[in-house]
Amino acid sequence: MKKLKDINWNHLYCFYEVAKAQSLKKGSEVIGTAPSTLSEQLKKLEEKFGRSLFIRSSKGLTLSTDGLVLFEKVQDIFEEGSKLLEHYSDDVVGGYSVTVGIEETISYDLAAEFTSQYWDFYTPFGIVHTQKQTEHNVLIDNLLKGNIDWGISVVTPKRKTLCYQKIGSYEVAFCCSEELFEKFIDVKDLIINIPLAMSAWDNNLNRKILDHLRKNQMEPKEKIFSDHPEFAHKLCERGRCVMILPLNPLENYDNFKTFHISNPIEVSLYAIWKKKDENLISIRELQKLINSRLDETPSRYKDIELQIEASDIDEDLLK
Repeated sequence: MKKLKDINWNHLYCFYEVAKAQSLKKGSEVIGTAPSTLSEQLKKLEEKFGRSLFIRSSKGLTLSTDGLVLFEKVQDIFEEGSKLLEHYSDDVVGGYSVTVGIEETISYDLAAEFTSQYWDFYTPFGIVHTQKQTEHNVLIDNLLKGNIDWGISVVTPKRKTLCYQKIGSYEVAFCCSEELFEKFIDVKDLIINIPLAMSAWDNNLNRKILDHLRKNQMEPKEKIFSDHPEFAHKLCERGRCVMILPLNPLENYDNFKTFHISNPIEVSLYAIWKKKDENLISIRELQKLINSRLDETPSRYKDIELQIEASDIDEDLLK
């Protein structure tokens, strides 16, 4: 076998579906052929490569070491093939995983909640991965290069080839120890004279915080920049600084005093995707989630049967 034309791509696709399902029977159901026919096609592929791709036993088929290596290679090929079909057809193909890039921000809570709910929408079609993006420009670059399928950012994109929609927002408050807060008559003097702990990497948030303070005629004399929120938390707990805190209604802020200057600071989150991908089921399900009333369907996200059904687990494996 010297050229691509020498390989039977149908046999390779049959291998992919059986390896993915880890079952000859389930693979044959997906492909729509008899298990015996499928078995013969797999043997022909093994003969072509001159390697055993499966370990055969009374319990069924298990991928060999060579089979595992081949599956990793062909998975990308056929997942991209599924996307190609969806680009040029109105039919839902699915069968490919999705990687969501999440911009590193002061709070992952909202982004993590949204993405976990996206899993419930997309799980019949594939797996969802997440990938940390250090900043907005990195996220956009990875999106354009195809390293991620869609992303979540606190900044709206400027490129016309990208689409976006707001998925939620959270409030950011100032925070210090209760004892330190009680020492000052005016909160303005607290902000000006006590060091303000800020993120060393979240420049968008830092800009938003400082702009807000300057609008209220405040400029901290000292600022602490750190990559480690736990460090700022420890200093704040001991009354050594003021820090920035994303307000989470599920959190308990014992021993801390949270407060606003004038009005709350709101940070919005946006889902971003490529306009050319809007026909893909991965983006159609994303848009469906954005447009749904999430607060009206809480039971959906506690439905254990959903994952069991999507995973196509045999009844004899369940209690």
